[in-house]
Amino acid sequence: MYPNCTFVRHHSCYTLNRIKGIIYDIIGLFACIGFRQKSDQKKLLIIRIDEIGDYMLWRNFLNEITSAPTYRPYEIHFAGNKSWKSLFELLDTDSVHKSFWIDKTLFKKDLKYRYRFLKMIYRQGYDTVINPTFSRDKRNDDCIVKAAFAKHRIGMVANTESVQPYEKGYDQGLYTHLFDYPEKPVFEFFRNKLFTAFVTGIASAVEDTGIPKSLLTVFEGLPQKFVVIFPGSRSASRIWPTNHFVAVASYLFRTQGFTMVVCGAVGDKTYTDAFCAVYPYPVIDLTGKTSLPQMLSILAQAALLLSVDTGSVHLAAAVGCPVIGVFNGSQYQRFAPYPSSLAPHFYTCYPDHIEKELADVSIVREKYEFVIAEPYANVLPEKVIKVIDDFLKK
Repeated sequence: MYPNCTFVRHHSCYTLNRIKGIIYDIIGLFACIGFRQKSDQKKLLIIRIDEIGDYMLWRNFLNEITSAPTYRPYEIHFAGNKSWKSLFELLDTDSVHKSFWIDKTLFKKDLKYRYRFLKMIYRQGYDTVINPTFSRDKRNDDCIVKAAFAKHRIGMVANTESVQPYEKGYDQGLYTHLFDYPEKPVFEFFRNKLFTAFVTGIASAVEDTGIPKSLLTVFEGLPQKFVVIFPGSRSASRIWPTNHFVAVASYLFRTQGFTMVVCGAVGDKTYTDAFCAVYPYPVIDLTGKTSLPQMLSILAQAALLLSVDTGSVHLAAAVGCPVIGVFNGSQYQRFAPYPSSLAPHFYTCYPDHIEKELADVSIVREKYEFVIAEPYANVLPEKVIKVIDDFLKK
């Protein structure tokens, strides 16, 4: 009985997703009907609508693309993810002439919103569109590329992890120029560096993800010695148990006198509240009280960050904050660990049995290229404490 129920649920979900895909395709087709703006100046659209970590590993290359001789005469537009708009406005807004911000939740659920966004993109009359995303997605960035209706469409040979079987080959002919780097694993920053050279025809001079300290302000009211704790995550599968966080935080207070500063978005309150409710020592709870630019300032002042695999580790690395990150081996060497040349104090903690396998390159290529289901709880607090002790001794 139960296996049959599972099959029925899976089949229903499969069918529903196919129907959704057809509806999205129809909306995209209707959005590309009608007039397009004409201008004496060519227009370039750059699309980057994935998550904060993806943006942080790429953003230092934006100015190299927009200032390249090929694109200097262009009017440059940017389509970004609304969730990190404030970061872009602080760091990169001067690199483009105009920006558009997509609410990905509405883009998925609200068909009118989806149509209007794609129609707006279509009407701009772009000559060239650049999509620097490796994990491309038919329903998000790729459909925007299609709506741009540009003569030149530049992207990467995609990571197919999230492509459904019935969508295989959907992007055939979508791009006129594709960058391919088959070597795996490769850290995302270096993939972005190679792609930038492919786009501009000039070797990239970007060396790291760093943010100039001059762009950061001092966040007032913080203790002299503090550690930032990020107990939350957008993905429930990436949660590290509250008692693990409490054990490590308590050790840091007892041995080093660090105050814990708990951070996260409003959506993380379930996890930050759980931590604050049982943590027995001084704590400052800033959940939902800081903007992303303020978060950069807080991390720049912190002694270290303790977090699971979230965008916070990439924010911290960009401002030189030491990172103690809890990982499960997913997408190993693509997003973590950071090479020491980019972030010399980025420390990763994996479950013991995973760590043994990560030492074998052949196993990494076979098993850890994509997301795996290993529970983050299998990283024990004692292991994290040892990593912290080794760091502090240095």
